[in-house]
Amino acid sequence: MLIVTWQKTLKKNLSTICLMLAMFFNPFGFDIVQYGLIRLTGSLFYANVVLYCIAGLFFGLSILFQRLSKK
Repeated sequence: MLIVTWQKTLKKNLSTICLMLAMFFNPFGFDIVQYGLIRLTGSLFYANVVLYCIAGLFFGLSILFQRLSKK
């Protein structure tokens, strides 16, 4: 019983952490990260693609951990 409660709490916390990371990597307003990616990729388009992919990954992980914590 204690282990099941602990696992649910861990998954819920991981869900929250992933959601916060997704919001951080969302390309709106994070000029320093965007500027670094533009310099690295040489393109605004590719820098945005990278940020959207990272944000999408963490949004997906957030949803996954949220669903797993409800089981």
